[in-house]
Amino acid sequence: MDVPSIYEFGWILVFAALAGMICVRLRLPPVVGLLVAGMVMGPILHLVELPTINTLAEIGTVLLLFMIGVEFSVAKLLARGLRAIISSLLLILLSFAIMHEVAILLGFDAISSLFIASMLSMSSTAIMMKILEQKRLLERQEVPVLVTMLIIEDLFAVFMLAFFSNLKSGSFSGEEIFSALLIAVAVLSFGYLALSVALKKFSSVFLRYQSEDTTILFAFSLGIGMSIAASMLGLTPAIGAFLAGSLIAGLPNGRDFEQSMRPFSILFSSFFFLSIGMLIDPAGLLVSAELTLLLICAFILVIFLATTLVFYLISSSGRSSVFAGLAMLPLGEFSLLIAKESMGVVETNLVGIASVGVLVTSILCSLSLNRSERTYLFLKASLPPKLLDTLKDASGYFRNVLSAFEPGGYFHRVLVHELKRTSVALIYILGACLFFWFARLFLQFPVSFDSYTVMADAVLLAALAVLSIFPLLKILSSAKRLFNALATIFSRTTPQAHKAAIIRNLLISAFFFALFADSPFIVALLLLPDAFNWIAVVFAILSLFFFWSAVRASSTWFLLRERKMVNILHEQVVASDDDVILVAEESPRHRKPKPSKKRKVMFLR
Repeated sequence: MDVPSIYEFGWILVFAALAGMICVRLRLPPVVGLLVAGMVMGPILHLVELPTINTLAEIGTVLLLFMIGVEFSVAKLLARGLRAIISSLLLILLSFAIMHEVAILLGFDAISSLFIASMLSMSSTAIMMKILEQKRLLERQEVPVLVTMLIIEDLFAVFMLAFFSNLKSGSFSGEEIFSALLIAVAVLSFGYLALSVALKKFSSVFLRYQSEDTTILFAFSLGIGMSIAASMLGLTPAIGAFLAGSLIAGLPNGRDFEQSMRPFSILFSSFFFLSIGMLIDPAGLLVSAELTLLLICAFILVIFLATTLVFYLISSSGRSSVFAGLAMLPLGEFSLLIAKESMGVVETNLVGIASVGVLVTSILCSLSLNRSERTYLFLKASLPPKLLDTLKDASGYFRNVLSAFEPGGYFHRVLVHELKRTSVALIYILGACLFFWFARLFLQFPVSFDSYTVMADAVLLAALAVLSIFPLLKILSSAKRLFNALATIFSRTTPQAHKAAIIRNLLISAFFFALFADSPFIVALLLLPDAFNWIAVVFAILSLFFFWSAVRASSTWFLLRERKMVNILHEQVVASDDDVILVAEESPRHRKPKPSKKRKVMFLR
């Protein structure tokens, strides 16, 4: 290391220590002080050059995500299941679409709006976790769900980075990038599972020869190794570091690794926040101060409201939702990387806007988390009661639908049952397809039957088709039962519905069908990317579910065992607990003066 590098490293340590002391005195998280110290060291005083600290910052990012993986392992995150995944996708969709429209309204072109929407639609895992740790809020029940949502946001950021980096060269399309990302995630997941099994077997040997030095070196090697593997697969190193921390958390001596690595994580993560602060150039931002302020305020408002709404849908707790909205305020470090990709493509200085956004949102998050209860009470008192009731009903519907797909839920039980019933048929159909695929290569010759000549592979295909009739019928029957179950889940209506419920389902079906039919026009009107047209598929499926539910409830095939019609449009029909048998009274025209006799009608099976 030469003399200037030693001087720069000394200034880094001095400013980091001073920033931490000042923040403790002012009761602010050290993250805020480190961001400001980086701005003072770099653009203002020019004491440190950015390349000097970048390498240390990358190591800090890896170690920080490594420690997050130790605290919140993959097993803990998967326990949150479908709710966290769906909520994160919904949050990304809402924030991206709204920020894209904000950019359009501010006069940006299509490419600039795409950069801004991607840059201002994600929060920071590292900054949020650092603030929560410093405020001793990591034990709150909302944190694991928030971490899951942020990890999925990181995957979205990786896709957008790959898309923007290839936008200049035009080397391949977004579909190819998405498929490459899926393959990379699958390979990394397979490697994670293989390493998990290997480390558990290796841990007993390692414990025998463990020392403080070997513990630190092993943890460093695993974290850096997984980060390199993720980079080679086209993913961000932070994802590999997170998985490495999760692997350590699964070991019997996982806490020993955490304690040995924590001092290094604190030191190098400080370099990470200093490097972000060094990107903030106050002089350069005065030129576009008004635009910067508008975009940052829009991001704060959108991310808070969207996170609060989405979190309320999966939790129905106002306090938890407001806390989650405030915790997700810090702008993500991936926003800086996306902003860097805009250089040479967009005239606006998005790097400066993103860097100031990181600083402002970090300070705001730090100050507002302690006031989450006041914010919740203020919103509760300000919002109309009817709106609160509507949100509560929406949350109940959303949670009921998601719970049906979780392990032990209604659809999960139906799916497992139908897979058991049709497993033989599915294996037969799959085997027949594979057999024909390979056999056709050797059957490229004609076969004569009387005066007809056909190819041998066509004869084999016809024979397999005939032999597959009954297995296919069994599979179609199970598919129909699964479809019936989905219609029941989404419409909250079983075939014993009243007339009002049937009409309601028809109207909802018509509404979703209108959204499906008009989605290309809506996407073009809002100038959204063409990828939003795929949302129309969701509207079409929902329309079909509600329509089928109305058809089932109003159809005439529900007969009593004596072949008498059930007047389901005017009489209540009660379903059993397992939603398999429904019990109803006879139709009025067949009713006698004596007490009505109960009948049973089978459905869904």
